[in-house]
Amino acid sequence: MRNLRSVYALGACAVLALALPASAADPTHRVYAIVVQNGSGESGTVTLTPLGDKTRVDVALVGAPADTPQPAHVHLGSCAKLDPKPKYPLATVVDGFSTTTLDVPIGQLTSGDFAVNVHKSTSEIPKYVACGDLTKK
Repeated sequence: MRNLRSVYALGACAVLALALPASAADPTHRVYAIVVQNGSGESGTVTLTPLGDKTRVDVALVGAPADTPQPAHVHLGSCAKLDPKPKYPLATVVDGFSTTTLDVPIGQLTSGDFAVNVHKSTSEIPKYVACGDLTKK
């Protein structure tokens, strides 16, 4: 009976561990604000999570259009002075969300001037709708 309770307890711990959000499981992540550009009404966050020599980049937007793919990139510079040539492409934002794993350590993304920007759509790449600076924290 005692062994059976131990098995149940281990199972419950495993379920709870899987249910924890990434932020609770990994306190070393960094969250940055993404702000509205060009009156889009879209804002949100970009979360960087270290994965050894890689970094997971999660973009979450409020006010994003449903079913409209929106390209996103990491650019050199700040939102105020963005290098138009993307440094790292991100997965397209769909329904306000995107997740990408970059082959870049988190320290490299946060040690210089980088920003994440989101475009209106694949057909309207020149129009930026949201941007967030990846500054040191």
